[in-house]
Amino acid sequence: MTLKLAWRQLLRTKGSSVLVAALIAVPVAAAVGVLTFTESRAPSPEQAVTLELGQTQSWIRIEGGADPSRVQAVDLPWLTSVDRADDGTPANPELPAPTDLGEAGLPSATAMISIAEGYERMTTRDGIAGFPVLYGDSWDPRLDGRYEAVSGRTPQSAEEAMASPALLERLGVGVGDDVELPDRGQSYRIVGIQRAMDGSAYREVLFLPQSAAPSSDDAAGRSTIWFLPDWQPDFATLTDLNHTGYVAYARDLVLDPPAGAETSATMMDGQGDTAGLTLLLVSLGLVFGGLLVGLLAAAAMAVSARRQQRSLAVLTTVGARRGDVFRTVLAQGALLGLVGGVIGTVVGIGAVAAIDALLDPGVKNTFWSSWGLKVPWSVAGVIAFAMLVGLVASVVPARGATRGDAIAALRGARRPVRMSLRRPVAGIVIAVIGGATAVAGGVLFGVLAATDTWDQDLQTAALWASIIGVLLLLLSVTLSGQGILALLAGLLARFGSAARLASRDAVANSPRTVPAFVSIAASTAVAVFVLCAIAIPQAQSTRNWAWTAPKGSIIVSNWGEASPAQAPAFLSEAHPERIIPVSSSVEPVVDTKDTSKPSPEVVYASAWSREIHRWMNAPGQTLTIIEPGDVEALTGLELTDAERTEFAKGGAIASFAQRPVPRGYAEYVDDDDNAQLAFWAARDLYTGGIPKPLRTEPLVTQVHVGISTAYPLILSPAAARQHGIPTVVRSWVALFDETPSEATLDRMRADAETASTGGAMFDVRVENGPDSPLPWLALVLGILSTIVIAAATISLGLARIERREDDATLAAVGATTALRRRVAAWQAIIIAGVGCVIGVLLGLVGAWALTQAMPGSRLTDAPVFWLLVIAIGLPLAIALVSLLIRPPRADLTRRTAIA
Repeated sequence: MTLKLAWRQLLRTKGSSVLVAALIAVPVAAAVGVLTFTESRAPSPEQAVTLELGQTQSWIRIEGGADPSRVQAVDLPWLTSVDRADDGTPANPELPAPTDLGEAGLPSATAMISIAEGYERMTTRDGIAGFPVLYGDSWDPRLDGRYEAVSGRTPQSAEEAMASPALLERLGVGVGDDVELPDRGQSYRIVGIQRAMDGSAYREVLFLPQSAAPSSDDAAGRSTIWFLPDWQPDFATLTDLNHTGYVAYARDLVLDPPAGAETSATMMDGQGDTAGLTLLLVSLGLVFGGLLVGLLAAAAMAVSARRQQRSLAVLTTVGARRGDVFRTVLAQGALLGLVGGVIGTVVGIGAVAAIDALLDPGVKNTFWSSWGLKVPWSVAGVIAFAMLVGLVASVVPARGATRGDAIAALRGARRPVRMSLRRPVAGIVIAVIGGATAVAGGVLFGVLAATDTWDQDLQTAALWASIIGVLLLLLSVTLSGQGILALLAGLLARFGSAARLASRDAVANSPRTVPAFVSIAASTAVAVFVLCAIAIPQAQSTRNWAWTAPKGSIIVSNWGEASPAQAPAFLSEAHPERIIPVSSSVEPVVDTKDTSKPSPEVVYASAWSREIHRWMNAPGQTLTIIEPGDVEALTGLELTDAERTEFAKGGAIASFAQRPVPRGYAEYVDDDDNAQLAFWAARDLYTGGIPKPLRTEPLVTQVHVGISTAYPLILSPAAARQHGIPTVVRSWVALFDETPSEATLDRMRADAETASTGGAMFDVRVENGPDSPLPWLALVLGILSTIVIAAATISLGLARIERREDDATLAAVGATTALRRRVAAWQAIIIAGVGCVIGVLLGLVGAWALTQAMPGSRLTDAPVFWLLVIAIGLPLAIALVSLLIRPPRADLTRRTAIA
């Protein structure tokens, strides 16, 4: 009977019930979508084996010389181990590796397909570029699953080939065209399109017949894999193969590893074990998901119970006990949770199916690659969890429904809002505790990082302290939510009638508004932390990047013995804004047997050891010489006039991303900002040992902190002359307004090959710097915007339903449609704005703890623009949409009595 009453009551209030279910469905859809997306990216054991073997039974590859201690992981043959001595060298003598399968002991007449990996330079539409090549019958039907033919036909002669779609696009050719290999002076006709199904390994690849494989100086043949269509080793045979110098991937051994066989899990036990991290992430996901669903469900149930106030009063007047009313409201919560869970599940699975249909590239092991739509069993747990959350969230509204005055409820009266001092006080106390806990976690992270201490237990304690601190702060916001809204109402009263009415409505309906903006705050906090976790390490990586030149610059290096006096003509013909020559100290080539002539000197920069406070004299670090007028344009440093003059007269420059330099990084300037030049007799460096330098000379150096370059020590030409250092131009840096296109680079590589004559050997590359975090930032912001907009939209929809009586009262006293629109807009600003601002602040608390755990990172590296978009832009966009939506026609027969 209770369930029947609850269901009928939900059907009676279809509008609000749909919105309540939708509010619960939003986080459920996100959770189910993530679970389904993740599961669909994980291959089954059979799918993984097919990707590796196609339809064959096994493959064999040469690993090294025979070693009776060698073992491999059956599911990851590249993971091997041999017995080693205390100094890390192999315990058994190193023997020559096999050159083919002759020593593998395979049964006679065993069929095999050999596939060799290589690299060839090819002529593109604009020049020359290098690409991977696979030699062998990769189009053999027995390799279907590892390779996939897309169109055309398979090669029938030694002059025919297949290519991947990406390579054809890059080369600017199609089926029927020729691909030229200029290093060989040979071309191959493309007769079909094929792709390697492992998208993480090969994208732009040319498939050539085995006869096209060049003879290699490396006779070991380690770049070749032999696929065996009809034979696979058992465990004993695999052991013998390992001892002989081979590794193998066998279908049955992977699908059903025998007792005693090593797997990647057993061989990597204790190395990069992710079980603890996985448990932590799952726990955080459950906490966040439960919190989000619970908050949204609490807001929804509060509205649902208040909408049913009169119906529940009727139920009481006809003899229902308080317990019956309580159970009815609980049943409604459980049903709404179940319906919301089912709707969210369908939406989440459907969204993943749509994403796979639109973005799946057709190959495997890329971010968007799918192994088929796979719905994990944990989705059923999400639905049950949503139902449980709906049940729990309805407890407070159910208690409120049993405490009201039935007669007043029948008249449609509402009790005036009451402010409680205990909750804000409790919220302040919890905020203090939460802030202290988060600070303690961050400080512990900082201490561990500063002392270079790795303690798993302390790291875990610091992490959980930071997380619990943020959660306590969020709880304090929940308890103090009505007080925050009351303070905000006092401030907004000065901004006109619409702001005053909207803010007072938010205070009066705090059971709805507080959970709504707190749920938005929770979503925003997580998103802000993720944004900072992406942007802050990326900014640190950018600072520490060894920049050869400004981003987008082209560097032309000369590796030949001859040194042209000026930049090659093909570089000038690209019309750069500026060309900067970069010189280095000369490393002379000497004849160690000819002692009739004195050995030339060679100079290197000495390394400074901060730990023992002394110079480490070892050859290797050459000196860089740059003209004074080019230093700033090349390195990005900003020099004062005095520094520029000092450098031009014979100074040196060193730059660091941070100082003190992190442990493990080389440093070529001492604590007093002096460098040391060490001079050796070049012939002495070929004796096999490290002789003492002939002499050392100090060099006063300007030190700049904040920018890292690929040049540890830069000398001016005057300094090189003063210290007698011969120099030679080794590269030219061309600066452009925009990063040159691939076509430009291909053309320049072709020109560089043509110009590499007379002892010069040119190489062309572009300085791209570290990868940009922009795609990931946009992805996180998109997900956050979806959640926030959905939560805000449904919350505002519930607010419109709940405010019908108040809206009718406003219309009755002469409120215009424009005023009612502005009230709706201000409600959007209050709910979404307060939630987003608080979420940004809480996310920054977690980001601060992250910076303490990462030496050299800074909170100022947080993506300020993106955070402003979240805190200000997103609420304003939601408010603008609310302003444009025309309010419903006011029903003047619906009036509210205040008890």
